[in-house]
Amino acid sequence: MTTLLRDRPIEDPADVMTKLDGLKDAVDAVIQTFEVQFGIRLETEGMPARPDPEGVLYGSTVALTNDAIGFQFACFYSKKTGEDLTRELFAMEDDEHTSMEDLGDALNEIPNVAAGVWKAKREKKNEAYLLGLPIFMKGNAWIKYCPKGVNALSQKLVGPDGCELQVALIWRYAEQTGGIQSMTSETISNAPTDVHGPAQVLRESVKAVVDTCQIQLGMECQVDPHPSDPREADVDYGSSIALTAENGGWQLAVMADRVSCQVLARALFAMEPEEEAPLEDVADSIGEIVNVAAGVLKSSRAAAGQKVQLGLPLFMEGKSCLEFFATGIQGMAQTVQGADGLTFHVILIWQEG
Repeated sequence: MTTLLRDRPIEDPADVMTKLDGLKDAVDAVIQTFEVQFGIRLETEGMPARPDPEGVLYGSTVALTNDAIGFQFACFYSKKTGEDLTRELFAMEDDEHTSMEDLGDALNEIPNVAAGVWKAKREKKNEAYLLGLPIFMKGNAWIKYCPKGVNALSQKLVGPDGCELQVALIWRYAEQTGGIQSMTSETISNAPTDVHGPAQVLRESVKAVVDTCQIQLGMECQVDPHPSDPREADVDYGSSIALTAENGGWQLAVMADRVSCQVLARALFAMEPEEEAPLEDVADSIGEIVNVAAGVLKSSRAAAGQKVQLGLPLFMEGKSCLEFFATGIQGMAQTVQGADGLTFHVILIWQEG
């Protein structure tokens, strides 16, 4: 697991230059969105750089993918800016309390609209992308911990009354999906060819995660047969990855409480039973499980006649991203249990229509 803050040599400076053009379009899209949504004029401050997690408390991200590359279009904010924007969007009083539900709804709207503008800009440059779902992020751990092979560029924007935010493009090439290749290329035979409903995709997702745990970690797991509301799950950490498609996309997540996350990390890194895994290893282990399972799910969806593209696994801290879905977005979960007190939740998020 690497942190986006760590200095790394640039293997291909020319490639970074192409991403700077994409970041410029992202910044222009956000500036345009702020003018329309809030009547706020933003300006750039400083030069593009790695995302800076300092002071970040809220954010939202949307996947944009194609056969060659997966992007996450992200906007993230300080506590003050996130709450001020929420009050502005919902015409609240200056001192009115902003609930987490309002924050999630408001801050999801910004990259959701801006990513659509960015997509249109890139289409004029002969780049086509599938658009994923907006996912609300609380905290800054998702900025700090990303898988190997993931790159990011960010631009700070400032406006009146202390408004400041960062716009980031996070990317990874399609061939760098990670995991065990024999699993990520597996095709599930005799899969239904006419079922794309959430219940069927959740079943495929659960099987993909359980198989991944068995092959990657040597863990035999049992599945609770009754789907549940993911917002009711007792979770502390997790990882989420987008699967985008022309006829409907999904967000696959695996989340658990602290104890179970430690069990998964110890299993992946062959640690002693009493060892305490650092947060970086927790992020790495859950991200690897989701990454490989998403590859298996991609194959099962292909067998069902639905071509999907994979986004990037994003580490999640806390459950706020699951508690407050944007309008029209729904979710289901199934609980999975294993040895040593392991309990985790496989979560599927989708958009109606």
